[in-house]
Amino acid sequence: MNGSHESTQARWRPLGLSLAGLIAALIGTLPGPAHAAVAGTVVAWGDNTYGQATVPVGLSGVTAIAAGTEHTMALKQDGTLVAWGGNDFGQTVPPGLTDIMAVATNRSHTVALKRDGTVVGWGGNVYGQADPPAGLSDVMAVAVGGAHTVALKRDGTVVAWGFNRYGQSNVPAGLSGVMAVAAGGTHTVALKRDGTVVAWGNNYFGQTQVPAGLRDVVAIDGGLYYTVALKRDGTVVAWGDNQAGQTDVPAGLGGVRAIAAGDYHTVALKRDGTVVSWGSGGQGQTSVPQLLRDIMAIDAGGYHTVALRSSYRFGGFLGPVNVLPVVNTLKAGAGVPVRFSLGGNQGLGIFASGYPVSRTVACSPNARADEIERTVKADASSLRFDASTSTYIYVWKTAPAWSGQCRRLVLRFADGIEHTAVFEFR
Repeated sequence: MNGSHESTQARWRPLGLSLAGLIAALIGTLPGPAHAAVAGTVVAWGDNTYGQATVPVGLSGVTAIAAGTEHTMALKQDGTLVAWGGNDFGQTVPPGLTDIMAVATNRSHTVALKRDGTVVGWGGNVYGQADPPAGLSDVMAVAVGGAHTVALKRDGTVVAWGFNRYGQSNVPAGLSGVMAVAAGGTHTVALKRDGTVVAWGNNYFGQTQVPAGLRDVVAIDGGLYYTVALKRDGTVVAWGDNQAGQTDVPAGLGGVRAIAAGDYHTVALKRDGTVVSWGSGGQGQTSVPQLLRDIMAIDAGGYHTVALRSSYRFGGFLGPVNVLPVVNTLKAGAGVPVRFSLGGNQGLGIFASGYPVSRTVACSPNARADEIERTVKADASSLRFDASTSTYIYVWKTAPAWSGQCRRLVLRFADGIEHTAVFEFR
């Protein structure tokens, strides 16, 4: 169950944008499909009673995923949807649906956001949760709760409809400046552009009681009776129901770029494309497959987990660059040939906007160091693909002024995944 990963903002831009765009540039994620420019394949694990974890053979070209309680949905590059698993309420895809840019689903109903900013719903509709309000338009994100639906408009206002016993569809008066929405079982959460969180609806487990002083939030999600927030620094905060440990964030967890909340388990996607999960795992929903990597999106269903694996298959840095714990040493001002593979020629538009970048870090006197064996002369940084070796070569032009510094080189790719190496300059 997840309603916070469903819009198509570029997730993941150089400075000089809106706050939402700046946050995206900082952490590589905003609510929405992972990276519509990069398609991938789906991986699922956990409860498979209804076939919800059995990915259709040959499914590819996927740009976003959504996990319901007993079913799974995938959004393809061509704007169509594929669904599998339980369909007791008709919540899987109706025929002929096209031009979809985002999808959100839960137990009994599904909502799709079309490219023209309108919303379509289907499946269980006892409380009108699948019927968007007449005239609703200019929507940029959607979220689905147990039996209610939430839409975020481009002007930063929120509209909600469906089951309202706990006030989950009563949007607070005057709420504006919202950049993301999420829906839990019977509560609703909004993330404002100033990095603060507002929640309303059922608070029996404290799920709408936002921790005092919580700021710098960049993403949110609602579980069945709990809430999860991702902070700008890559750390996670959770509150509400914890009967299965779903709000017990693992100690030391950092470097997170996306979160997903299920009924009783939580999933975090790290910047390096790996996945961490905690909470209820009786159906294997928290048992992340070994060696799972290159993941660019996640979602959590009732008792299963879904991940979208990028078509970019990063093969690691090749010589002369080493990765941590090794620190690369060289003379400042030289050009460094940073070599890597992505599983073939993916074109030259492989980097996220504004990347690669380097940032100053503290030098460690005890770090294992290795001299860069080969540098090159370069007037500027550049990228090319070497067909003979099927590798990319990014020539990183370093600055003479960096002498005496240590810097972390960050390669963020168009799928949002980051890979880094550290250098010490003399």
